[in-house]
Amino acid sequence: MGILDQLREEANKIQSEHQQDADLQKQKEHNYQFIILPKLQHLFSYFKELLDYLEIIKEPVKIEHYSDRYSNLGSLNQQNYRLSTDKHGGIANFDKLTEVNLRFNLVSEVPDEEFSHYTDNKIEADMEKEFLSSHKLKFSYDQHLGNTRAGAVTFIIQKNIPVLFRFSLDFDHSRIILNIENHENFEQRTQYIRPEQIDDNYLDKLARYILRKDVDFLRMDIDDAYKEQLRRQIAEQKNKHAEELKAALEKERLEQEAAQEQSLSSRLKSIIQKKSVKWSD
Repeated sequence: MGILDQLREEANKIQSEHQQDADLQKQKEHNYQFIILPKLQHLFSYFKELLDYLEIIKEPVKIEHYSDRYSNLGSLNQQNYRLSTDKHGGIANFDKLTEVNLRFNLVSEVPDEEFSHYTDNKIEADMEKEFLSSHKLKFSYDQHLGNTRAGAVTFIIQKNIPVLFRFSLDFDHSRIILNIENHENFEQRTQYIRPEQIDDNYLDKLARYILRKDVDFLRMDIDDAYKEQLRRQIAEQKNKHAEELKAALEKERLEQEAAQEQSLSSRLKSIIQKKSVKWSD
């Protein structure tokens, strides 16, 4: 094969790849315009009607037991529903939707009510700060500097849990991703949805789940291999936290022992010095 033939073959291959990429991009654009966009618009319209009815009824959903994490969290009301089509709470062009967000809050019947949560070492306190921040809970804390256990902290947490249902476009895979934050037990869940799944039956189950009339919406069959992987990850995370806590407690113990030894040494020196003065007299 001559050099010209070689170059021609390489050029044809590159052009073919570019054409395939262009065709694939066109197909994704078509899927968005004619399959996914109508579903996102349908979602928005459904939620808009749902929220209009809830605004008229004005009866909050009661939640008696939201999470085992905080025993003094108490009962909560689900209310303050908001609908938006961007991450900043606004409404984007209806003909160019790429996401639909439903937000609401779980709050105490008493406005701005707070509760306290205690941690007794620095590792637990740092983990608690990370948890509260990641779940967007408002809090303050008071570090007990005079406590015998170094790093003890009391957290003051507002009884206001923000919940989010976000449906967003996955352009490359021509599907919709549902992210759920804090709806149940501070969990963060993800569901990948084929556009054809979103029909009246799906929306009815979703609404029942949002209003806590049904818990079956997110039940999914998970294969045994994935279940084992999840168990392994959870076990590894627990072991890691246990080791960190053990190391922190051991450090505290050694520091306390060192402080006690130093205090004892100081007392002994003081006694010896007093006796030396007495003998010299």
